Amino acid sequence: MRSSPHRVLPALVLLLAAVPATAQLIAYDGFGNGPLANLAGSAGGSGWAAPWFMAGDNVTKVGGAGLTWPGLMSTPGGAITPAAGGVWPSSIYQRSFALPVDANAMYASFLLRDDAASGIWGGLSFGTYPYKMTVGSPLGDYTYGLMLSEGLGDLSNKPLVKGEISLVVVKISKNTPAAGISYRMYLDPAVGSPEPGFPDAMMSVGAVGALPAFVSLDNGTGFTTDELRVGTTWASVLPPGNATWSDLGHAKVGSHGRPVLAGTGALSAGSVNRLDLVSAGPLATVTLVCGFDAIDAPFKGGVLVPQPEILIPLQTDALGSLSLPFLWPTGVPAGTAIFFQDWIQDAGATHGLSASNALQGLSS
Repeated sequence: MRSSPHRVLPALVLLLAAVPATAQLIAYDGFGNGPLANLAGSAGGSGWAAPWFMAGDNVTKVGGAGLTWPGLMSTPGGAITPAAGGVWPSSIYQRSFALPVDANAMYASFLLRDDAASGIWGGLSFGTYPYKMTVGSPLGDYTYGLMLSEGLGDLSNKPLVKGEISLVVVKISKNTPAAGISYRMYLDPAVGSPEPGFPDAMMSVGAVGALPAFVSLDNGTGFTTDELRVGTTWASVLPPGNATWSDLGHAKVGSHGRPVLAGTGALSAGSVNRLDLVSAGPLATVTLVCGFDAIDAPFKGGVLVPQPEILIPLQTDALGSLSLPFLWPTGVPAGTAIFFQDWIQDAGATHGLSASNALQGLSS
């Protein structure tokens, strides 16, 4: 006997609070909280320990359509580093994250596009001088690869091409016995494929024994960077996109921009799923509205999309984000639609409320 949709919601309420968060994906930023004139101070994404901190001379902005990759889950918007003049232009922003204390390896993935054919450098970097490792297109090489601060490195056979998007994955692992860490870079892997046996570039650093605690978006200007993920497994930083989740829009602007709600998971029997809210106010009271119908009703200067059948009280963290994992019950017919939207108390918004975009989830 199958459950009716309206019997599922009470079960979801219990499950939402009962499922521990996954430890695989550590942090994510799809740069979907723009437009921003400067990435500095941006708390977009989820899982980070702090907002972006500007450590270079040239500005990176947030906005535009962003970058996409076949099969990869993505968010509209990207980090855009305009081309700049001068002898040594550089746009460097840092953001910290927390790995599990017992982690022996970490992965990071990102999309990169050369917009200006400047060829100076672009990508991410990890660590500090003299052991800072550039992952992407190192200084002056016009090729993808790895390079330490002092100029030592390993280059791939893939050239840097203006206007071409690349998917870059790096694995950073502790060596055994304790003999530093190794970087392995993989270029343009198929989403859903297993971790390749051989990297496109590899380099070990014997003088460093700990995994990085922060990442730097490190561009010599003229690049777009997007879909940055940090995790503890290959699969966690290459999540496949699917038709399970649809963005229905209707976000209502608040004092921190447009709150963004994203859903992940298969919504199949027993599957672990998650709702992630970013760009809301810090420590703000949130009401998650759930329903099996969309009513698109005018409400408090915005649009209330779900039929308000279940209201779940929540609160954002100090960065204005929250992550809510939940299990999908058994017995739900495939193709059942469920709608979600967050409404946030916000003194800077009209009527004291901002709202996220609405999501439609489709069970499988």
